[in-house]
Amino acid sequence: MKTFEENAARIAKSMGRAAGRSAPSSPFFLGEVREAGNGKLRVNCGGMDLTAGDLYVSAGLDYKWTQDNGLPELLRRGDRVVLLSGDGQAYYLIARVVRV
Repeated sequence: MKTFEENAARIAKSMGRAAGRSAPSSPFFLGEVREAGNGKLRVNCGGMDLTAGDLYVSAGLDYKWTQDNGLPELLRRGDRVVLLSGDGQAYYLIARVVRV
């Protein structure tokens, strides 16, 4: 008799094959802001550098600022961000996250 873990692994593997992938993947990614401000934005995500032209940025976040006034919605170098992509082509920067 197979264990729950063995059955779950078998199902996940077969789902991946059916979708043409080796394993199911999450549409969520973590990234790090490498550059922000003065209209520039560069985010590293999974080894890729994404720029403002590559990203859809949540309306509540700002990378176009010219002077850092301490507001929490400003994206800054070193910030951790959550990105969403359903196809690996279009990336949506949906949130800035902090450790508490």
